[in-house]
Amino acid sequence: MTASRNTTVNIDRIHSELDVVTIPRSYQTELMEQAKHENLVICLSTGSGKTYIAVMLIKEMAHAIRASIRDGGKRTVFLVKTVALVQQQSDYIRFHTDLSVGKYYGELGVDLWQKERWVDEFEQHQVLVFSAQVFLNLVDHNYFTLYKVNLLIFDKCQHSTGESCYAGLMNRHYNACHDPPRILGLTASISGGKITPGQLNKVAKQIENIYKARVASGSNREESNRHGTSIQIEHIYYLSYKDEICSNNGSIMIDFDTIESILADLESYLSKQKAEREKIEHDLAESILMTDYLGLNLTEYNALSVDYTIFLQSEYVNLPRLRYYLKNLIHTGYELGIYGLFLAAEAFQKALDLITDSDAKELYDNSSQRIDCLADDILRNLVDINLNNDQNLFSSKVLHLFQRIKKDVDDDNLGRCIVFVERIYTAAILSKILAFLSEKMLLENKNCLKIKYLTGSRANIGDAMMSAKYQV
Repeated sequence: MTASRNTTVNIDRIHSELDVVTIPRSYQTELMEQAKHENLVICLSTGSGKTYIAVMLIKEMAHAIRASIRDGGKRTVFLVKTVALVQQQSDYIRFHTDLSVGKYYGELGVDLWQKERWVDEFEQHQVLVFSAQVFLNLVDHNYFTLYKVNLLIFDKCQHSTGESCYAGLMNRHYNACHDPPRILGLTASISGGKITPGQLNKVAKQIENIYKARVASGSNREESNRHGTSIQIEHIYYLSYKDEICSNNGSIMIDFDTIESILADLESYLSKQKAEREKIEHDLAESILMTDYLGLNLTEYNALSVDYTIFLQSEYVNLPRLRYYLKNLIHTGYELGIYGLFLAAEAFQKALDLITDSDAKELYDNSSQRIDCLADDILRNLVDINLNNDQNLFSSKVLHLFQRIKKDVDDDNLGRCIVFVERIYTAAILSKILAFLSEKMLLENKNCLKIKYLTGSRANIGDAMMSAKYQV
């Protein structure tokens, strides 16, 4: 027999990507055996093989899912938080078992599927990996019931308080199920936030109450810790740029005062707009109350409705976005320094060009002129004057961060460095600053540092109108 084309498969690469396990570790076997007989929340460090324990349990309980649903068979459901994890976990289970695995998340359009389509999916697949909200919606609409699930796995189950999908599923459906599935929770931390050692038992009890399960880590912690990801925490202390530099340098502080002044004018305008909107809404509500079923007062009501619609459709609603830009501009300056403020102001100029508002043209023109003056003249000159004064040009936080990166570069010890920030603005501007500093300070090693930033798909900051290449 001849093949129509040659195909080369890199088995080593596949094995590497899927973290192939051939012989389970003792703590994995121990925890799997416990999970066969009771609901369990497994708390092990990252990299210790929690997902493989789930695979082992899926195999142990697979006798219940090999039959058709119509013939009394059940299904295993694996819940995750993100689309990326749906893909990752479904691939992992498919590789380590002989079971049919389905994957489901919102972007596939599953919210539009009818019940018949879901019946086919549950017949076709024995293990189903869902983003949590999709499965919750499915059960809420009675397209599938928990008593037809033999094993329900929650990935990263520490995020389970309040109105989360995990908590909603347990509270609304699991407790009322006459034949509930076995529960397996997987987590590297029993809390989604910071807690003190004294709060540990309380938080563990909360997790156990939510999942009707026992928290377990195995008896051989030394072995599991040895296989988990080890981390070293290094604390670096820095001084506030606002307190250290701005308060002692009038030429720098005046730039922040200028932006605060623009923001104050905007807040005043928005306050007046809010009052006008509230008046129109009040008049419209009064008119509705005075309009009877005979249509009396209908002319006045229609006129007010038109006024209200025109008001809502006016582009003044873009002004809160302008306020958002200004606040981010101030935040960026205090976080990153005057050079960061300069870069952010340049991006802000481009963002202003994208916003038009006939009702607020004077305010826009005034804001645009002041920002142009700030970015093109004052800040540019201030940056030029301080090019050799890093203490003024950059915040202490930025300098300490770069020095820490530089240390690994100089020691030839830098593999990958990930810097997490809270705001899109900060990510975009910080990447430019680090690139500037690498050109200035790394000299011979400057080409070894390649810097990119990743943000959400809604990022929109002037010239950071990013392609999908720089979005996650």
